[in-house]
Amino acid sequence: MSSEWSHLSPDYVVRPARLEDVETVCALCNAWSIRMEGMATHDVDETRVDWQQPGFDLETDTAVVHANRSLIAYASVWDTSEPHVQVGGFFRVHPDHNDPDLEEALLLWLESRAKQAIDRAPSDARVIVTHGAFSEDLRRKELLDRHGYELVRHFVRLRIEMSEPPAAFEVPEEIAIRPFDPETDLRPTVLAIREAFRDHWGHVESDLDEELSQWAHWVHEDPDFDPSVWHLACDGDEVVGVSLGATKRPEAKDLAYIFVLAVRKAWRGRGIARALLLHSFAAFYERGKPVVDLDADAENLTGAMRLYEGVGMRQVWCNEAYEKELRPGIDLHHRG
Repeated sequence: MSSEWSHLSPDYVVRPARLEDVETVCALCNAWSIRMEGMATHDVDETRVDWQQPGFDLETDTAVVHANRSLIAYASVWDTSEPHVQVGGFFRVHPDHNDPDLEEALLLWLESRAKQAIDRAPSDARVIVTHGAFSEDLRRKELLDRHGYELVRHFVRLRIEMSEPPAAFEVPEEIAIRPFDPETDLRPTVLAIREAFRDHWGHVESDLDEELSQWAHWVHEDPDFDPSVWHLACDGDEVVGVSLGATKRPEAKDLAYIFVLAVRKAWRGRGIARALLLHSFAAFYERGKPVVDLDADAENLTGAMRLYEGVGMRQVWCNEAYEKELRPGIDLHHRG
């Protein structure tokens, strides 16, 4: 047992997660999110695909904790992309298991593992570890604050609940919205997303081939991937905006989710994002999914929050983003 765990109860058994743990890990995470957020958040198939994505290694990037043969905690570290200047940390402890020492040990393990990114990052670059905390999780926020994390951003879950199909809407002149074709559209879609998010807070430019490999993994390995709810806005043959969704979600059977909504900068201000959003709502409604969620940066400067609220979405909950500097240097993150 490494030093992070040495002061814990001898009844705890700590080891890396295995692929066969996916169902019990999701059950643990959902027990936490149902207690804290009122909804399940983890899907078994989605997590299984996530665990097998390029660059992620269950042996080195996860830890599970058992007590009396029951899973009581899970942690993971996400450092899958160059330039390795931002490492994501995540952990959950079963809501019925109250042990502040265990939560602190999980955080210390995450930090210790995250520091391995320092040798992989450019020598002059600032390296950080990030962590999210549900706005009402006061104990987690106090723990992060005590260990030197800084609150840097607020992200919100937004939702629309439709009792009828969305009203008719206009697609901007010269723009066509069409479904995603997995055979030909992956590269132009990823390029459009990269360009669209380049001026968003926290963006770090990653290696294109690495990013394409990760997207391809999801497209080809996710059993629930549905190209009919991936919508592309095109100006001629050029992809200028995207709305990428999913119809299977752990939160509820009648709920769909949009995980990317983006328009390239040169095409903003023409109503393309609104058209994509309403087009997606209509497609989901036709599929028997009248409830649609998406996550958004509450402090986004592109007017996204006005767009979402303008089409009838409301905030469901807030998640706060924390970060801690592991090494000072040149910040490669966009902070505008």
